[in-house]
Amino acid sequence: MRHAVLRPGRPRETAVFAGDHDPHTRHWGAVQGGRVVGVVSVMAAPGPDGIDATWQLRGMAVLPELRGTHVGTALLDAVHAEVAAPTWCNARAAVEGFYARHGWLAVGALFELPPIGPHRRMWWPGA
Repeated sequence: MRHAVLRPGRPRETAVFAGDHDPHTRHWGAVQGGRVVGVVSVMAAPGPDGIDATWQLRGMAVLPELRGTHVGTALLDAVHAEVAAPTWCNARAAVEGFYARHGWLAVGALFELPPIGPHRRMWWPGA
């Protein structure tokens, strides 16, 4: 799922993140009709640039045809329910509004993550 949605046309290993197999890392999947339609992971990682957080959200992906149907909201709600501690992410600029609607705060200016595109760091203060 990560590869197909977040890294199309790139080698499959680009969708495998350092920390994926760490025993503290958590992975969630959304399933509809027996098919995985969304995924997200959270792993232990200190916040960069003075962000007060101990967890990083990574690899949030929803099938394009199901965006806007609350699959991403359900995944993020599951993360918030289980990981109540401050969390950060590098959000693609195109979905910054999605995170903001769910209580995440923008931190700093947009920056480029080649070859993916513009991102902004975001922070969720926890429950």
